[in-house]
This record gives sequence, C-alpha cells and structure tokens, in this order.
Amino acid sequence: MRAISNTLARLGIIALAIAGSLAFSGAASAADWTWRFAPYVWVPSLGTDLEVNDQEISGGAEVTMEDVVDQLDFVGMAHFEGQSGRHGFLVDTLYANFGDEDVRVHPGGPLNGDVVVDGDLGVLLTEAAGLYNPAGDGSGWSLIYGVRVFDVDEDIEARYELPAATRSRTYELGTTLWDGLVGARYIGSWGERWRYNLRGDVSGGGTELTWNTMAGVGYAWADGRHTLLGGYRYMQIELDEKDERAEVKSTITLNGPYFGYQLTF
Repeated sequence: MRAISNTLARLGIIALAIAGSLAFSGAASAADWTWRFAPYVWVPSLGTDLEVNDQEISGGAEVTMEDVVDQLDFVGMAHFEGQSGRHGFLVDTLYANFGDEDVRVHPGGPLNGDVVVDGDLGVLLTEAAGLYNPAGDGSGWSLIYGVRVFDVDEDIEARYELPAATRSRTYELGTTLWDGLVGARYIGSWGERWRYNLRGDVSGGGTELTWNTMAGVGYAWADGRHTLLGGYRYMQIELDEKDERAEVKSTITLNGPYFGYQLTF
C-alpha cells in the first residue's frame, strides 16, 4: 500500500508541475514546447555520519565507490522537462537501494566498538519544479523552484564489541519527507556541438537541509536532438528521525560521476 500511495503522490506532483507550467505559458500550442528526456546513471560514493541520542557512532565513515558498486541492489534515474517561452517545468526521479553487504567501520574511542551499517538503505527521490528562463530557449541562467520528496528507509545496526560482551542495537526508520526547493542552473555552449551545465540548489522542510550540486558537459549532434552527457553530482541530506527507542540524526552524502543520454524533441 505504501508503494501505491507513493506512486500516486508522485503522479500528483507531476500533474501539478505540468498544469502550473501550462498556466504560465498561456494558450501555447504543442508546437511551442521543447521537450527533453534524459535517462542517466549515477555511480556515487556513499558517506554516512550517524548520531543516536546525540552520541556520534559512525565517525563520519565513508563507503567508497568500489564498496557501493559491490552493494548496489538497484538504481534507476530519469529526468524529464518541458519549456515554452520563458517558463517550463522539470521532473527528476531517482531510486537507489544499497544492500546485501555489511559495512564495518571503526569509530574508535573508549568503547573500542565496531559499528556495522547493514547496507539496507533505500532512497526514493522525486523533484518537481518550475523553470524560469529569461532567454526563453533553455540557455543561460534559469531559476528552479518547486518541491523535493524523499522516501527514506534505513536499517542501522550498531554493534559494540566490549571486553566482556558484544552489545547490539538496531534502528529501523522509514519516512516520507517533503522539502521546498529553490536553486539555479546555467547552460552554455562551446561551438556547435559541445554544451556545459552547472546547477546548485537547496531544499528544506522535511529534511533538516539538503544540498545538491551538479556540473557536466554534453556532446550534441543531429541539430541538438541527441546529446551524450557526463559530469559530477554531489548531494548531502541531513535527517533527524525518531523511533520508539531513540532520536537518530544522520547525514547521507552521495557524490560521484554520472553519465546519460538526452533526447530533445
């Protein structure tokens, strides 16, 4: 039932984004719209910083790209946007599940304890936003404004190896968080075929704070209808959640290269 409700919520977000951009664009015909669809692959490193009842237990441990590739169960990502004149919208969806392999970190300290992150981290991220592009053709600066929705499921096992015994505690956290989103992007070109893009945004409300930055290049052909994309993305998500046993503050950092293909029509 939760998956169904999440899907319906996202369909509602997409419908609102499209309706809002149509309202901005007035009675624009279908021929006035430019559409872009881009499936892509992001291969991030996963960093975690965890506090339980204000006690840090992860030591800012980071899982490298090699570890993530070994543990990545599934990832799916796609970007879609439309623009008519100065106004448009975008929808971006990412789902990643990291699991199967436990990651052992050594925070040190007097307890001499190991912390085992069970590798069961699921993140479903949907962005729906309006675009305002003064140039009216997608190039140059654009204002981004909208919402970012997170579905986060974390299973965290904290296991401490003490001289006399081994003690374990497990925290199972799942929530849906809604953030207000604002940011900007810049799209430029080198000659006829090469493109470059920069994006930065911040969101908050459901999460404590989320930062997202991207920088990339593209090679276009067939009058710009086809573009190969590549670049780097960094995202930091700060969460503050409570279950029946504890308050868990966690910072999830995802950063790494991305590759994709964009179809413009």
